Amino acid sequence: MYPQSNSKLTIADILNSGISEYKEHHGMSYKQKKVVNKITSCGKTAEGFLVYCPDEKCGYKIFKHKSCGDRHCNKCNNYKKMKWIAGQIENLLPVPYYHVVFTIPYELNNLAICNQARIYDLFFKSAFETLNKFSSDERFLGGKLGYTGILHTWGQKMDYHPHIHFTIAGCGITPEGRVKQLPYQKKFLFPVKAMSKVFRGIFMEGLNKLHKTESLKYPGGLEKIKGNYQEYKTELYKKEWVIFSKPPLPNSIKILEYLSRYSYKVAISNGRLISCENGEVEFNYKDYKDKDDREVGKIKQMKLTEEEFIRRFMLHILPEGFRKIRYGGILSSNQKGKMIKKIREYFFNLLSETQEAIESAYEGIKKYIIKLCPHCLEKALQYKKGFIELKYPIYQTLG
Repeated sequence: MYPQSNSKLTIADILNSGISEYKEHHGMSYKQKKVVNKITSCGKTAEGFLVYCPDEKCGYKIFKHKSCGDRHCNKCNNYKKMKWIAGQIENLLPVPYYHVVFTIPYELNNLAICNQARIYDLFFKSAFETLNKFSSDERFLGGKLGYTGILHTWGQKMDYHPHIHFTIAGCGITPEGRVKQLPYQKKFLFPVKAMSKVFRGIFMEGLNKLHKTESLKYPGGLEKIKGNYQEYKTELYKKEWVIFSKPPLPNSIKILEYLSRYSYKVAISNGRLISCENGEVEFNYKDYKDKDDREVGKIKQMKLTEEEFIRRFMLHILPEGFRKIRYGGILSSNQKGKMIKKIREYFFNLLSETQEAIESAYEGIKKYIIKLCPHCLEKALQYKKGFIELKYPIYQTLG
């Protein structure tokens, strides 16, 4: 955990302070301008809605300013995250889950920055095809897995580091419709070195097609890549493409904790910001190369100029309409509900324990996704009725 910051500093404050100077030295896309305008005006416009309790005896009402709702705004993401997690809870299975991270070599970074939509899409498709190739192999599963991929483009210092976090259920469905568990339940998903080579081959094949069809942009200094593509391709083939795989998470609660950390996350949270003074921004970060006794990265501080901080923030603004969370295998199928039901029936003896964990987890986040009148809720809690008092919702009326 990061230390609690006493500062009320926000990303919006930093953007308001330094965006004018940033524009003098850097170009901005339409999408970047749109995101900056949304974040800097979030909760500050005259627009909003009246929130009131429908219970006439209560009389609670308050005016709330309209939020921007942009996915890059760290003030607007919590509700979306909790709502998404609530949806994922319904699909949890009573099996171990794997956490696997796919990365691409840093030599691809500049090309990816200038071709985000195409490179990120290729990244997802190559990772999906790799997982499908190994899961269909009889030595491992001989069927289809279910998995969720979440794209992140940043490191702890807000530097550019595209990678995809996958959560993968430890069982799947064979072509004959049988439920089958993975053979290495307590060790690993698939051999990572073999996966890395296959992933590299699939990705590079896709990149070659994009190059041949002139679907990639090579602005400025990237012209030399276009002119010497064969040399660039050879260099990428020589690199080690890293896939990180942990032993499986033991239960459904652990996977929920994981999802709560990685879904709907933005490049940096307001809680990590320390100060913005004299044209410099200071923030906390975890140094995973310098770990403590618990093997957790030590928390350190870093200073960047406002201009550099904003430049790094801009790197992580996603293309318009790009889906950063995607589903593969049996979770992408239009028969997803049927597949999940079949797996749950197969693990019937474990289902009651998982169901209890799911209900407990849902109760923990329900307060974030069900809007209750705080006045009525306080009274309900006094009588130990908790969240059962759903007859006291807050109705929102635009005004």
